[in-house]
This record gives sequence, structure tokens and C-alpha cells, in this order.
Amino acid sequence: MGFFDLLGKKKTLSYDEVRELILNKDIQKLKKISIQSFSTRHRSGDTPAYFAAEKGYKECLQIIAERAPETLRTQNRDGATPAFIAAEKGLRDFLEIIAEKAPDTLKIQTERGVIPGATPAYVATEKGERECLEFIFKKVPDTLKIPDNNGKTPAFVAAEKGQKECLEFIFEKEPDTIRIQDSSGATPAYVATEKGERECLEFIFKKVPDTLKIPDNDGKTPAFVAAEKGQKECLEFIFEKEPDTISIQDSKTPAFVAAEKGQKECLEFIFEKEPDTIRIQDSTGATPAFIAAEKGRKECLEFIIERSPETLKIPDNNGKTPAFVAAEKGQKECLEFIFEKEPDTIRIQDNTGATPAFIAAEKGRKECLEFIIEKSPDTLKIENKRGATPLSIATLENNKECIDIIERYIV
Repeated sequence: MGFFDLLGKKKTLSYDEVRELILNKDIQKLKKISIQSFSTRHRSGDTPAYFAAEKGYKECLQIIAERAPETLRTQNRDGATPAFIAAEKGLRDFLEIIAEKAPDTLKIQTERGVIPGATPAYVATEKGERECLEFIFKKVPDTLKIPDNNGKTPAFVAAEKGQKECLEFIFEKEPDTIRIQDSSGATPAYVATEKGERECLEFIFKKVPDTLKIPDNDGKTPAFVAAEKGQKECLEFIFEKEPDTISIQDSKTPAFVAAEKGQKECLEFIFEKEPDTIRIQDSTGATPAFIAAEKGRKECLEFIIERSPETLKIPDNNGKTPAFVAAEKGQKECLEFIFEKEPDTIRIQDNTGATPAFIAAEKGRKECLEFIIEKSPDTLKIENKRGATPLSIATLENNKECIDIIERYIV
């Protein structure tokens, strides 16, 4: 590898050539090559300084920092600098080198990548590198308040990733940050619950008790998201501290969303503590049984009906019962279970006069349609308020298989 051109001047080496020197830890040659060589970049946008930090080659980074400190500020295609990789890998001594020559890099935010807008403090927190986080805070105190592009501060990522030690440090230095809501309205308590990080949730509650009642932009509280994600341990803790939160209703209750997502264990816990919530209707009039039938959550539907069988007859605002929506969505197993428990529900008409057979014929749910006709063939004669029958609806929608099924039974 030659360092000089034909005129005797130092030539600029390629990125790969500099990278080879770093891999070989060839300190003497790194001291001799042209400064411009350190500005060369990989196709990913990485510089030799970034590569040295990534590999953990301290002496190489030290040489680059001394000879070409401006390259410490260079961002790769994701917007990351050598400070990011040092923070991510827990290389505090590397951060010290970087901060000495280019302290402003500790505040640089990524432009793209997995977490647009993240800072070195953010990634240090994400990886649980408390020493790096402490060092960055010492140099740039306001770094704990800098949010990413979604409004999440390091407190959020600490709660989300279960990095309790980092969360404790952040609260010690910037206590208000564990109350800040991101762009979706979520708090650190919310994301800790979402990810099932109970220890972080307990710590946050201890410091900011009212955080369990703060809803996101959709009105969801931590209790709601615990039920949605099946985080039973967090749900138990929330109920222990704020029992009212599992019955709070915005458009839906935690019981509703547990049924919707098939989170049976959470649904069982909610029923045990607040049995009335499995009968509460949302803003559209739907019950947890309704949404369980719609989504095909048979285990949740069975649990609800065993404890509150009357919910099978509770209609939504359009007069639709769980049998209707099961037929509409093609949830045959749920429809069979509903018929077993309440046979009459497959004959109930909605506000337009339609029965489950109508909607099955309209949507082309041939298996559900055939089941309904087998159990109650006279439903084919029921007309809606416009005088239409399941056959005329199937014909209108050109659902040939459904037409064939109906005609077979009519004959």
C-alpha cells in the first residue's frame, strides 16, 4: 500500500484501505496517511472513525480523533455518528475521546434508521449502558429531555426495554421526564405496561402515582394496554394500585379489548375483579361477546357466555347480535357455539330486518350460511324490511356458491 503519489504528495487512501489499517491496528501507518483519508466513507456512510468505534479499537479511534476530529461529527446514512456506536456498546472511554474533540456530537440525532431522532443518550439507555448515560448527561445535561421523532425521551426507552437502572438515573436527574407523553399520548408507564416490564412500572408508579390514570390520544390507559397485550402481571399490579382503571370506559373497556385480542387470562382476571365489565357495551353498542365472535376468539367467547349467557342476545346499535357478526365475518366455530347455547339467536333480525343468513349470503360466507340453513331452514323465508330474502341478496351480490346452497335447500 503506497501513501504517496508520483509527485511525492500524500495520496488519499480508499475507505477499504484505511479499514485494513484499522483492522491490523497499524497505529504507525494511521499516523502517516493523509488526513483526507479519514474522510472516506463506506457505501453505508460509515467513516473510519465509526468503524474503529464499532470494532472497539481505542488506539485507532484516538489517532483519528487527534488527526481528523471533524470526522467524529460525520453521520452515516442512518444519521449515526461514532458516539452512537460507542454509547450502544457501552464504551465510555471511547465517548470520552469523542467528547474531548467533538462534544457537540453527543447531541446529534439520527435522521433515519430504526429510531429516527434518537441521540447517543437514547441508545445508551436502550442498551442499559448506565455509565455511558451518566457520562453523556454530565457533558450534555439537557440530553435526557431530547425526544426522538415520535416524542419519546430516554425515559420512554428505559421503560420499554426494562432498563430499570437507567430509568432510576433519569428520574434522579430529570424527574419530570417520566410524566411526558409522546406523540401518541403514551407515557413511560404506558410503554412499560405494553412490554410487560413490571419492575419499571412499579418504579414509575412509586414516583408518579397518577401516571396509571393518564390516557393516550385514543383514551387508552395502562390498564387498557395491559389487557390488549396480555400483560397479566402488569394488569394485576395496576388493579392493586388503581382498581377503578380496569372498569374505566372511553369507547371500550379493558374487558372489551381483552376479548378482541384473545387475551383470555386477562379477561378472566378482569371478570374476577369487576364481573359487570363483560356486559358493558362500547360506543357502537357492542359487548365483549360481540367482539370475540367477530374476531373468532372462541375461548374468550366461551368464557364470557359461561358467566353471562344473556350477552348473546344483546344487540349493538344496529340491532346485530354476536351470531350476526360471526356469520358476517365467517367465524363458523363461534357461530356453532352460539347456536349451541342460544339457538334462537340465528333468527334474530337486525334494524334492517336482516338475519345472520342474510349477511352470510351477502358476504359469501358459504360455510356459515350452510350451517344456519341446516339448523334453521325456515330462515330462508324471512324477508328484510325491503322484502328481500337471503336468495335475492346472494343473487344481487352474484355469490354463486351461496345461491347454489340456498336453492338446494329450497328445492
